[in-house]
Amino acid sequence: MEAASSRELERLLRQFFAVENARDWRTYAGFLHPQVEWSLIDVGRERRVVGREAYLQAIRSAYDGAATKFRCVETMVDHRRGRIAAVLVDELGERSLEVFDVEDGLIRREWEFFLGRP
Repeated sequence: MEAASSRELERLLRQFFAVENARDWRTYAGFLHPQVEWSLIDVGRERRVVGREAYLQAIRSAYDGAATKFRCVETMVDHRRGRIAAVLVDELGERSLEVFDVEDGLIRREWEFFLGRP
């Protein structure tokens, strides 16, 4: 299969983030590969979530009762590898660096590094 262009990867990520901010979990699920892997990395801790259903359960739980939204402030793309990185900032100033691998138009792997406030 042909690699997605940089523009296609950026569009995919913008749409993914928009439905996450809208908490539209049904649409959100459509962006995830069935065997998606999500690694959450914070100081001294790492959590790994494997599979679409486990991912959806974890993300719903993370947002349970929270109205916080985020914005993407920077992206970097390597379309040959199907990889895109994004720096996100939420309304409280908390930052994260997120790296995604995309396969067949779906998010296959995500590494989320919590960076805190500047």
